[in-house]
Amino acid sequence: MGARNRAGARELGDLLRGYREAAGLTLRQLSPKLGYSTACLHRLETGYRGTTTETEVVHYMAACGAHYKDVRKLIDACRATNDDRGYWLCPHGQWMGDSLRSLIFHESSASKSVSYEPELIPGLLQTEAYARALFARADISEEHRAARVQARMERQRILFRNNPAKFIFFIQERALRLEVGTYRIMTEQLLAMLFLADQWNISIRIVPASARDRASLGGPFQLFGFHKYRTLAYLDGPVGGLFLEDLDYVGAYRSLNRQLAGLALDAGESRVLLAKLADEYDRAEGSWDDASQVAQEQL
Repeated sequence: MGARNRAGARELGDLLRGYREAAGLTLRQLSPKLGYSTACLHRLETGYRGTTTETEVVHYMAACGAHYKDVRKLIDACRATNDDRGYWLCPHGQWMGDSLRSLIFHESSASKSVSYEPELIPGLLQTEAYARALFARADISEEHRAARVQARMERQRILFRNNPAKFIFFIQERALRLEVGTYRIMTEQLLAMLFLADQWNISIRIVPASARDRASLGGPFQLFGFHKYRTLAYLDGPVGGLFLEDLDYVGAYRSLNRQLAGLALDAGESRVLLAKLADEYDRAEGSWDDASQVAQEQL
């Protein structure tokens, strides 16, 4: 696996390890089946080995008793890993698509995560009610919608695991003012963010509307920092997620990160704004209830 695509190599290795463990095989048991030493297999599964060929992937998967469709999937992953483009695209799916699986893998192995969201509350911070309201607009079945919400809620466990990573969220003020669902949903969403912002490993910083055109910095992105590996950037789009590992590509997003840090309110000021907006939504909900009651009485 090329040194220039180590994030893809780690992900491919993790997928291979998953199939081996599902087959109930240890590295020692798999070693004679493939004719490789356990040390070589360990390097393959951790992304430290040299380029792995498609034939080697097929032999590995066959030794694990994998189905043909799974073999095809890992062959595609192997091709992407061996292609030294410095980026790769993972398509979305109705359930947990390749992009979400890849995002969760790299997110869970990072020591630091920096996110930027211009329009919506970041997925890791969303309440279940907010996520349900957000997915309600999607042209999918209720079963698929429920699966997406569940996956989003389960993904949030990473915030509270043992020895968690440091998470920094830059969010445009307009994302907080965009009404998703009801006023009550928005009130509870912002109150939940106040709770999260009080955690030692979570920093929420709001880019105020007063920044105006200076805060026009493009679409959402995430930067993942690692102790042993290069920084990885992730861009989420309507058809898939784009991972960037090339130094020049990632450098551009590091520059955006520095601009955001200069524009955003600090953590304390951001909490004040969150509390203010939560109160506004709470008051608006009460006004709406009063107006609705008057309308019903007039009927």
